[in-house]
Amino acid sequence: MLKLALFLFLALGSSLMALGVLYITADEFMPYHAAAIQTGWMELGANYQYLILGLLQALGGGALIAGFATTYMAVGAIRKSVKPFRVLLPVVATGYTTLLCYATYTVQANTPGNPPLLLSAIGAVVAMAASCLLAYSSHNVRNGTDG
Repeated sequence: MLKLALFLFLALGSSLMALGVLYITADEFMPYHAAAIQTGWMELGANYQYLILGLLQALGGGALIAGFATTYMAVGAIRKSVKPFRVLLPVVATGYTTLLCYATYTVQANTPGNPPLLLSAIGAVVAMAASCLLAYSSHNVRNGTDG
């Protein structure tokens, strides 16, 4: 169970880092952003373009850092011990993916845009599943019933 939890955290961390790079390097918003505000990128004034790019880069920076932290802690747990990461790893992974899912849902529910809600939800579910598996395996290790 511990190995599966750490594998899920590694996959999630890698996905978050990829998302972060995508958003940090974007030079305009995504097509679902255009649908959400019913305006094309070139129709926006320069001030709005810079504002939106700043927001996208902030989201991307958060995803990159959360993904790096998740990956770093999962690798540390594999190499040394899971003990130092039992709380922080689930908090970072579940916290970021849940907030991302909520933000994506908010856009889908309140605008004509069609953001990747399913992908966001999958990320949150993977984070929660990995967190539960980690907690379960940590409990069993402390009780001597599982390795």
